[in-house]
Amino acid sequence: MESTGIYGKDGGFNRFLTKLGISNAGEYWNEDHSSVDCNKAKKHYRFFFDDIDNEMEITDWLNKSDLSKSEFLFTWLDYNDPIIKIRTCDFINSWEEFYIASVEGTIFTTIDGKFYLEFTDDWKFHLNSNFEIKPNTKQS
Repeated sequence: MESTGIYGKDGGFNRFLTKLGISNAGEYWNEDHSSVDCNKAKKHYRFFFDDIDNEMEITDWLNKSDLSKSEFLFTWLDYNDPIIKIRTCDFINSWEEFYIASVEGTIFTTIDGKFYLEFTDDWKFHLNSNFEIKPNTKQS
């Protein structure tokens, strides 16, 4: 894990995502508490991720997904901390710990912004992405 030196607070993370081409103006917030505007994504996948004892199943899906082909991811876990760069394999093997550390939901994106996923911060416990993680979860 390494700091990018870029702070996410005061809209910094939103600007960071926008520079990567990820729309995040909050237009999908009312529908799913998602910061990413999933309605603007070319592809949108979503599933409930908080089933009891499904951690290994999600790890397996992530290992088989397009995300696993990327070496690093960016994320922002806490309001007072900078955006960080993490190894994708570390995220995949410890995704639940990263989610818990985020407190209010979180977004992970590849270095180039091609792939992203977001754990929503509400009672819906949705995992939104622009690539398939769980089979047969395409929304649009």
